[in-house]
Amino acid sequence: MTVETQDRCILAVDIGTTTLRAHVYNSEAEVIGKSDQALELHCPKRGIVEIIPDVLWNQFITTIREAIQDSGIPANQIAAIGLSTQRATFTTWNKKTGEHYHNFISWNDTRCVHRTNEINRSWSAWGLQVGATLLYGLTCGSRRWETASTFKFSTQHVTMRLGWVIDNIPGVKQDISKNLVLYGAIETWLVWKLTKGKIHATDLSNFSATGLYDGFKKGLNNIHMTYLRLPTNILPEIKDTNGDYGTVDQDLFGAPIPIRAVVADQQAAMFGQCCFEEGDIKLTMGTGSFLVINTGSRLSVPYDGAYPLIGWQIGGETTYLMECNAADTGTVIEWGRKMGFYNDPSESTSVAESVENSGGVCFVPAFQGLQGPINDDGACASLLGVTSDTKPGHIVRSMLESLAFRVLQLYKLGLDKCRTFVKPTICVDGGVSRNDFLCSLISGLLECPVERPKNLQMSCLGAAFLAGLAVGMWKNRNELRDLKKIDRTFHSESLKRKYRVTYRAWEKAVERSLNWYSVK
Repeated sequence: MTVETQDRCILAVDIGTTTLRAHVYNSEAEVIGKSDQALELHCPKRGIVEIIPDVLWNQFITTIREAIQDSGIPANQIAAIGLSTQRATFTTWNKKTGEHYHNFISWNDTRCVHRTNEINRSWSAWGLQVGATLLYGLTCGSRRWETASTFKFSTQHVTMRLGWVIDNIPGVKQDISKNLVLYGAIETWLVWKLTKGKIHATDLSNFSATGLYDGFKKGLNNIHMTYLRLPTNILPEIKDTNGDYGTVDQDLFGAPIPIRAVVADQQAAMFGQCCFEEGDIKLTMGTGSFLVINTGSRLSVPYDGAYPLIGWQIGGETTYLMECNAADTGTVIEWGRKMGFYNDPSESTSVAESVENSGGVCFVPAFQGLQGPINDDGACASLLGVTSDTKPGHIVRSMLESLAFRVLQLYKLGLDKCRTFVKPTICVDGGVSRNDFLCSLISGLLECPVERPKNLQMSCLGAAFLAGLAVGMWKNRNELRDLKKIDRTFHSESLKRKYRVTYRAWEKAVERSLNWYSVK
């Protein structure tokens, strides 16, 4: 810690899929002030998931002010701000007026699923894959062309939704031709607002998750941009993860606070867990489950729902990750509360343990389809095997088992595709990781220790670590490791044999849930 940062603090803000939180950290990485709010979503019909920009801005400013007030320190004692945000949730706005053309379109919005499927099935897309396959052979196994030979567009990619915006939102296409439009995911828009329009930028951890970036070429994916006819004049500048993102206008919080880190939420959680080395693995269980493996300096090839990402870029040095995700985790826990199986999510463990097994009940966690390795946007959530003897405990236990089964699938997928040695301990975080039954079950199914930290909000901590490194609050990553505090490590005996029959029954239930909405 330098003299300049002595007795100063770091403010970190995390905008997740369902929660917006702000934490103020001291030099020991202890939270001395905090505030959080449920993120207000606008979901007028199935498949549409939006955030109203003005509502987000008001929530963002209010949460920060409350956190600073809770800390008891003045704003001028904050050395820097770090921002962690959900990825690929974007809007477009007019650079002169600041007015947005539409609401933020969330990463899990599926309004363009038919457009995406049509493009993936088109002859032109097939031609691109064939061309890439030929280049793969001619280049003696180039991983770039190997990736392109199997690539399929996804609704989670900005490319699909941005194309929809340009074609369907009035005024966007015309104003793009006049060079009046700016594109930005949440982090870019917030930085632009905080600096009063002086900075229009993002970092590689966020931009690499949009489908607009070619990690092998380390630049814009010109093939996708040209094929989908997407403009480049609307895109933000790309900076280092803990770079200079300008200064917050002092009118907002009473002091000009430097913005020194912008990072995507899952990558922030990885950094907060101190998973800095190749082979480190973490599992965030929040709204969804995100299993992430550090692949070091190697960019992996995407396959079956395992996606390569840039973890962070610091001083021009890039760390790569492999991510597998399942969209429904916390949503399942919340659904159980709404159905009256328990009054509070913390009670789900005791309810599940009130029975010896799930009694033949199988739950499929697919409110938003099933991601890798199944990859079916049309899958439906379902509850099978219910009898007249079924108790709430059987249903809740089957729900938690289903979440563990999805993690097992993600783990197998990640190990198979990351092509690197994976360390034997999994670091977990996120609100759902408070569930002891689930953590113990995951440890038994994966046959490895599961390590849970005392601070479960790792995205906030990761953003704070990155900003703190940038301003000298902490000197290096070894110093950050010393600050990590472990709550509990789960060492369960192998449960693969015990759950073999249950897992096979669950796989059968999954098969019956596939393609439900496409059939309808």
